[in-house]
Amino acid sequence: MTAMDVEELVVRHPRVFHTMPATAWPSVQRHGLLSTRRLIDLFGLGAAERERLLSEPRKQSTVLHAPDLPPAVIRDQKPMKFIAEKIEPGSSLAEYLTAINSRVFFWARRERLDRLRQAKEYRTDGQVVLHVDTRALVERHGRRIALCRLNSGAVTQKNHPMRGHRSWLPIADYPYEDYRRRHGRDGALVDAAFASLPALG
Repeated sequence: MTAMDVEELVVRHPRVFHTMPATAWPSVQRHGLLSTRRLIDLFGLGAAERERLLSEPRKQSTVLHAPDLPPAVIRDQKPMKFIAEKIEPGSSLAEYLTAINSRVFFWARRERLDRLRQAKEYRTDGQVVLHVDTRALVERHGRRIALCRLNSGAVTQKNHPMRGHRSWLPIADYPYEDYRRRHGRDGALVDAAFASLPALG
């Protein structure tokens, strides 16, 4: 397989995109884009609540509150409807959920962002959308970036591809051209993921 280099990523995807409920924006400005696990740690949630939010796909979004902290939002995982049936051999649902809940995600294409924003569950909510310069992001956080061909948080049909906790690859190992030939431009790269990003304010 032919691996993707950084320049190719920047040329093909000069911007990446992230959307969040407007309620979460003050927290992101103060603390950065944090994974679900990092948010749970920041807000000091107890064992029972941690287990509820991390051990299975979430049925609804949760707004976190704590003294002296702006509210934060942990989004639902309703699109993972059939995830238990689509885990690759050598992985497990627990490992996959750990991988998902330990990352924050950017869309590689604007069209994917727009689909999420227009989804029934979110279209009437106030939203903040980040348009992030890919080159600047790679220069600052390149070693922490992992790419995925799939919409990793959506398994809405039983015929969706298998996936596992190794579905994300570093830029240097990502076979973009092979995926483009097999899956087309829209299917060659969907997610750009990070463990977390620093405060934006």
